[in-house]
Amino acid sequence: MSDNFKQAPYTTVKCGELQGSATALQLPNIQCSMVRFTTLKTNVGNVYLGGSGVTKPDGTTDVTSGLQLIPGSDSGWISARNLNIFYRICDNAADHMTYLAME
Repeated sequence: MSDNFKQAPYTTVKCGELQGSATALQLPNIQCSMVRFTTLKTNVGNVYLGGSGVTKPDGTTDVTSGLQLIPGSDSGWISARNLNIFYRICDNAADHMTYLAME
């Protein structure tokens, strides 16, 4: 092997779909180093990501409003050790999202 060879930083790819929920739910216990979330283009409403107690924005200053993901958008890469640090809430129970996690 060449001295210039570098080992890839990730060895495992994990992906899946998360069913929508109109109430705040914790994401599953999945270890990772980086994660990217996407919302389905067929969603009618938005999905919001945040911490425990995440809420949908309501026009008031608070510390719980989640990151808004409109239909067909993605979060970009986020460094995280586990998906379970995130919670989600959706405009509609049929607003699903997917994830791609690298470990």
